[in-house]
Amino acid sequence: MKKNSLKQWSFAIISFITMLAMTFPSSAAPAKGKITGVNATSISGWAWNPEDTNDVQQVELHIFRAGKSDPIKYLHVAADQYREDLVVDLKDGWHGFSVKIDWSELDGSDFKIKAYTVKDGKYYTLGEPVNYSKGSSKTEKAATKTEKTATKTSSTTSSESVQAAGADVGQPLGTFSISGYCNCEKCSGGSKVTYSGKVPQANHTIAADLTILPLGSKVRIGNTVYTVEDKGSAIQGHKIDIYYDSHEKAVLHGRTSEEVFLLR
Repeated sequence: MKKNSLKQWSFAIISFITMLAMTFPSSAAPAKGKITGVNATSISGWAWNPEDTNDVQQVELHIFRAGKSDPIKYLHVAADQYREDLVVDLKDGWHGFSVKIDWSELDGSDFKIKAYTVKDGKYYTLGEPVNYSKGSSKTEKAATKTEKTATKTSSTTSSESVQAAGADVGQPLGTFSISGYCNCEKCSGGSKVTYSGKVPQANHTIAADLTILPLGSKVRIGNTVYTVEDKGSAIQGHKIDIYYDSHEKAVLHGRTSEEVFLLR
């Protein structure tokens, strides 16, 4: 009885500590960044690790109803999109993020958004919370005057903006056969992680022939930058599989032929 009781108490203590870690994320972030814009269709910002600029930050956005303490929605995005304004401040423009949101799906009219970078299972606060009201074209920030003067954000990586900034638009690799996949049983055997060990993300993860594009390679397909994090037995030669968060979206992509540009 004593052993069972001790096990129960140990489990309760571990569960309580885990809950506290999620409720009160650390403020001493290994990365810097903030939300710089919220509108009717997207939330954007930037995040980077000044000690390692190749360390792509995984950003998690928590959305709350105004005055409430429990999030009603979570959004995940990688901070690896190109932003022209970051070139001036960070000397490297590839640390922006932009994620789509449909506010009509959420009950209420006033919201607060908090951003965190997630590293090794730990949460670190990015910047100040941002307030947003449905139907408002402006974003209110609980921040300093400097933060309120947010510069323009590019929601996707366009070749025109890259050229305007004088940056490299990428090395042409030729035309690839592009298809879609997800983490369902049919597409990937139900695996929830990629060959690289990372959780796949829409608008970020692709599978490629690793003899042509090694893990971690960044490529531009159209106006979107992807990172090679996966491989597949049928993905050989000039073929790429783009990850989607649902099987329906993966099937809808079909098979296309598109030019691919190597960025890193």
